[in-house]
Amino acid sequence: MSKKQDILDAALKLFTENGARATSTKSIASEAETSEALIFRHFGSKEQLLEEIIKKGYQIAAREINPYLVDQTPQEYISNIIELPIILTKSNPDFWKMQSKLLPLNQLASRYHANFMRPCFERLTDCFAQLNYPHPELEAELLLIHIEGVWKYFSVHDLGITKQNALIAIMKQKYQLPQSEG
Repeated sequence: MSKKQDILDAALKLFTENGARATSTKSIASEAETSEALIFRHFGSKEQLLEEIIKKGYQIAAREINPYLVDQTPQEYISNIIELPIILTKSNPDFWKMQSKLLPLNQLASRYHANFMRPCFERLTDCFAQLNYPHPELEAELLLIHIEGVWKYFSVHDLGITKQNALIAIMKQKYQLPQSEG
């Protein structure tokens, strides 16, 4: 593994445990068993290091969820959006745990997250309109608010997959969607 990746891994671990503000480049260098100078050479600043972690995390998430969201009927799309908290927190748990802490406090994290979720809102609005919901935009917003809370909860609590699946099944019941076999 490269030193650059060691730094990214160490920073993610420490940002997740302590938050970005409370994590120093000195502590990241110590965790990565490298020098602070190498951090600055690779990333320029702690903020640029954080941005690299966030950018990579959302790139991984986009690749992970794309197969679940492309070429779906409205019901399938809504069902898959409801499953997002499990998909995301299972595929990159440390990143989502870090994001759950950063989002309320960090404009950079918030901006990347908003850009990531924007297409979901637009597609959900279209799905609810196709299904003749009376207020498709509000319905999409309400579902995404719920999904936000669920992924944050899943990322910081070790519920186990059985309980996560049970919670997702209840959400799907509310929209009268077919249950998956996971």
